[in-house]
Amino acid sequence: CLQAHTSQSDWAPDATASLWKEIGDPTAEYPEWSQPLGAFDAYAIGAKVSHNGKHWTSTVDNNVWEPGVYGWEEAS
Repeated sequence: CLQAHTSQSDWAPDATASLWKEIGDPTAEYPEWSQPLGAFDAYAIGAKVSHNGKHWTSTVDNNVWEPGVYGWEEAS
């Protein structure tokens, strides 16, 4: 909610859009890493994943390595 309002409980996001801001799902930007099976599903350079409680960005193209081993940079 962009503006506090306790007196109007019916001010829902669909009724008063100017008072609300959508917050994206944090897991959508960093989906959980899964082991690629081959070149057809390898991670591209710049791909973002989460793995072992950390966020990672691929630094190489066709990345099939586990984050933290090779080809990934931990996001700050």
